[in-house]
Amino acid sequence: MLSKFRNYACALLCLSVLVSSCQDGAQGSQDRQRGLQWVTSSIEYAAACEQTFRLAWPVVKKRALAQTENWVVVFDVDETVLNNSQYEVEREEIGQGFTRETWSEWVRREEATPVAGAKWFVDSLRTLGARAHVAFLTNRRFENEAATVANLKKTGLFKDGDPVLTKKGDDDLKADRRDCLQSGTGRCEETGPLVLLALFGDNIRDFMTMRGKDNADAYLSDQLSGDLNWGSRYFMLPNPLYGSWQRDYQ
Repeated sequence: MLSKFRNYACALLCLSVLVSSCQDGAQGSQDRQRGLQWVTSSIEYAAACEQTFRLAWPVVKKRALAQTENWVVVFDVDETVLNNSQYEVEREEIGQGFTRETWSEWVRREEATPVAGAKWFVDSLRTLGARAHVAFLTNRRFENEAATVANLKKTGLFKDGDPVLTKKGDDDLKADRRDCLQSGTGRCEETGPLVLLALFGDNIRDFMTMRGKDNADAYLSDQLSGDLNWGSRYFMLPNPLYGSWQRDYQ
């Protein structure tokens, strides 16, 4: 009798875990669908992007005109200047998420569209004289660099000579590529040393190295409100679909 009870209790526990897992999965799918709807259909998403670029313009322009050295504004690519929501829509339609293979296929289609406000801002930067430089720094893989440049050209965001720094390997961190732009060495030798005037991105790692939940929690609670780079050098674009936050910054 005791054995039967244990078996029954075990079966109930397994069923409870299964139901909970299904509920969590359904909730996650619903949250993702709402985020995707917001990005693809809402006025609010487009307005938030436009607002970021418009508010950044007088700040960046003032700093640029005060510079006596060559300078650069650095843009992440995905969900910062290029909108990849069509990839997300297509994956959602078949109930699948991100994979490196399907992402590479999407990148090579060269069909991403400009994020609202991005082209206006980049075009505006290019009016600020010979010291002005635009760079694109992305974690797209190096093997997709040509397709990335082609897509940026199609949208009018890329101009010959703009550095496009893709990821050459797992240890090729964005921080290292930002250093490359500042030092004018390695892949950035052609442009020479540049002052990093401003950074635009949709992920905290587009601005700084952030690893581990404890570090993220500490920055959020103790440092963020006092970090005056936000709104002067750092400009964040909204992205409810993916990011380091999903993995607790691991």
